[in-house]
Amino acid sequence: MVPGYNQFMTHLARPARLTIRSALAAAVVARAATIAVAQPPAPPAVPVVVAAVEERQLAAGQSFVGTVFPARVSDVGSAVDGRVVRFPILDGQRVEKGEPFAELLTGLLEIERRGAAAELERLRQALGELEAGSRPEELDQARAMVEGSAARLEFARSRFDRLRRLAERGTSTTEELHDAETEQRQAAAQLAAARATLALAEAGPRAEKIAQAAAAVAAQEAAVARIDDQLGKHTIRAPFTGWVVQRFTEEGAWVARGGLVARIVELDDVDVVVQVPELSIGRLRPDDPVRLEFDAAADRPWIGRVTRVVPQADLLARSFPVRVRLANEIVAGAPVLRGGMIARAWLPVGRAGAATVVPKDALVLGGATPLVYVVDREDSDPATGLVTGTVRPVPVTLGVTADDGVAVSGDLAAGDAVVIRGNERLRPGAKVSFASGRH
Repeated sequence: MVPGYNQFMTHLARPARLTIRSALAAAVVARAATIAVAQPPAPPAVPVVVAAVEERQLAAGQSFVGTVFPARVSDVGSAVDGRVVRFPILDGQRVEKGEPFAELLTGLLEIERRGAAAELERLRQALGELEAGSRPEELDQARAMVEGSAARLEFARSRFDRLRRLAERGTSTTEELHDAETEQRQAAAQLAAARATLALAEAGPRAEKIAQAAAAVAAQEAAVARIDDQLGKHTIRAPFTGWVVQRFTEEGAWVARGGLVARIVELDDVDVVVQVPELSIGRLRPDDPVRLEFDAAADRPWIGRVTRVVPQADLLARSFPVRVRLANEIVAGAPVLRGGMIARAWLPVGRAGAATVVPKDALVLGGATPLVYVVDREDSDPATGLVTGTVRPVPVTLGVTADDGVAVSGDLAAGDAVVIRGNERLRPGAKVSFASGRH
């Protein structure tokens, strides 16, 4: 090996390493610059609606266990005997008021109905003919009959007079004279009948005859209506909008008059029945707001109102039934609250005292604990009237209901701004904007 070769190669490699290091450093700087340029801007403020926390005098609440009941329950039965030919509804299916959900066999009734309708049409035509009066052709016919009868009478009189003169001279027999006299009388009678017929045609039908025809039409209309009523009873309809919870028959089965077909419950509104002890019942009044909790629907606030306080206690428990009505929610065609669910009702039966109240829409439920988002103000824009701020979650403990608000306990003070619209998409520290006059 040539002396000094290693030192020579080392000397040549230094610039190459320096070049590589410089290139790497430049690449790192360029990447950092690219990242800095690609960094997204800060998200804009989320528009929300806020309301102020209030302090009110409210009765203290106490929790009671209740049960959900449908607002109405109807065991729908059949008004007639018959065989079920259509029964398309299923358990759990929603039906609208008046919607047909079962049909009975109607073959014989339909035949009777067609016959009765045909007879009704015949009677109506007869009544119409009487009410219209005589036709012009009938009047002309009656006048012609009068003229013909008058001509025959004139001829009979002339013949009788001629035979009478001949009989006076003895050239005609008594029998011929008698026949002529009879013919004259017949002609006179025919003329009188023709004139009476013309008078009747000109006067039209008698009022009594028209009344008789009208009565016959009315009687037949009633017969058709009776058959229609029977046909209507063979179609069983929903008495109100609700859900079918039980079927009592099947297609092909015979249903007797009064036999049950299906049970329908109304769940658009529900009643929560709470048993309240006699010591607390005196503080409840109809229309008192009540906050309710349901394990099956804990992600939303529920507020109902007292509708009835039943004045008869259970003699064993010494508690009074209290009914609380609230509007249900329908999600994907199914009610959120269903009959038989357990509820906890916070009834205002305690002593009145100061309470911190927030709107029910400010509550964010469904997590480990209820919370509200409080807005800490940062800046306001006089030109737009918008206020910006950041939100922070404040856990709260829920109490009784006050109209459209809920009493809470937590790190809140009267006047704090809490988010009531848009809070479902907020995160701690999020920037929000709202109209300065909305709280």
